[in-house]
Amino acid sequence: MKVILTESVNKLGKIGDVIAVKDGYAKNFLIPKKKAICYSENNYRVFESKKTDYEKLNLNNLESANKVKEKVNGKNIVIIQNASDDGRLYGSVNSNVIANRINEVIAEKLVSRSEVFLKKPIKEIGVYDVKLGLHSDVEIVLKLAVSRTESEAEILFNPELKKAKAQQAKSEEGDNNQEGKKKPFRKNNFRKKKDETSNESGSNIDLASQNSSSE
Repeated sequence: MKVILTESVNKLGKIGDVIAVKDGYAKNFLIPKKKAICYSENNYRVFESKKTDYEKLNLNNLESANKVKEKVNGKNIVIIQNASDDGRLYGSVNSNVIANRINEVIAEKLVSRSEVFLKKPIKEIGVYDVKLGLHSDVEIVLKLAVSRTESEAEILFNPELKKAKAQQAKSEEGDNNQEGKKKPFRKNNFRKKKDETSNESGSNIDLASQNSSSE
């Protein structure tokens, strides 16, 4: 199927190019997303008369794409989901969920689900690379963590932090064990002293009884 590109599309062409693509790709993506129109001599004449408008729109899209890139640059995106103990989600994270989350982070609705490239829905806790195709000249790869809590996401992004916490927990456990060993020792000493005191008291009583008898 022949189409006229009304927007620059990565790996396809620039505005005004007439290209041949698969029918499904044209009908399900290019045309609905207003990236192209069906080719005909009449449509091409109409396109030529509106080419300046298409170019302005393309420039606006480029500016929006660069704005998103600037706002998410260096940021890690976190999506909180319920999951089982083995990390399997009670549902899934798809392109729509990711687009909405990015829009929340940048505080503007600039990213659509069609601009989020995900091979398949995410169904497990973990860190994922997500590609955004915002414009033919602007592509972004984001780090996305899907986790049960913010603290879990922090550990997913920083595996060394998990090791440090494990070592700290082990150290604290060792200290507790040492304290546990010392306590019985003190208790035994206390009992020993108490027994000695009792014995001394008993000896004094016996001695007093003997003295009374002798008198």
